[in-house]
Amino acid sequence: MAVNCPVCEGAMAHFDEAVVLGKHDATYHRCGTCGLVATRETPWLEEAYTSAIHDADAGLLRRARRYQRLAAAVIRFEGLKDGRFLDWAGGYGVFTQLMRDQGYDTWHHDDFATPVFARDYQDTGEGRYDLVTAFEVMEHLFDPRSELKSVAARTDRLLFTTETLPDPPPRVGDWWYYMPAVGQHITFHTVDSLRRLAEHLDYELTSNGSNWHLFHRGSIDVRTRALLSPKVSGAARRSRSSLYRLLRR
Repeated sequence: MAVNCPVCEGAMAHFDEAVVLGKHDATYHRCGTCGLVATRETPWLEEAYTSAIHDADAGLLRRARRYQRLAAAVIRFEGLKDGRFLDWAGGYGVFTQLMRDQGYDTWHHDDFATPVFARDYQDTGEGRYDLVTAFEVMEHLFDPRSELKSVAARTDRLLFTTETLPDPPPRVGDWWYYMPAVGQHITFHTVDSLRRLAEHLDYELTSNGSNWHLFHRGSIDVRTRALLSPKVSGAARRSRSSLYRLLRR
């Protein structure tokens, strides 16, 4: 049976196999056009999402603080401090609460997680946002183009994180981000697949080529572009203190 890429519709070929959740056989395919790797039959997803945030996620709070600084920097550089913001697929709402604690009018949306920290700040599905964030979400989407369509219609800026595939792409057992033991990561992007996804949604892509990415319509501030450049974010990534100083500017 032919398998087509969920981003560019190119033909996908067999890439690798793995056991997911310790018992489900999974086949991973790779797109010959944009390089995206994905597993296209996922009968284990309901089991994988018994808890929206998997039990092995010990870095949730630490990442939320880092993402808060990243988002605040982009908001500051883009002159959006008085704007309206949404954390899409925001889990328990930790990031939303951190942003509101800093004075940002931030709302929360997640169809699957209980918003423990953001019960009073739920997105109504109406109105536009100056910036939408989606941290560690793209790797969970089975059909990125359709799943992002509604949120893309409500913002000109989508800031997100996802680890892009190294070149050449590693096998499942050789890269931590596949996480077959957890079963929630099913789609793995390249910079090219993200660029094609951006174009499909009428965005441009600015990316550090690794894990920080911005879909945007229109120009962005030179400081935002620098923050999301491979050189600047790469240096900051190697040093936590450098990262903190960078995001505090």
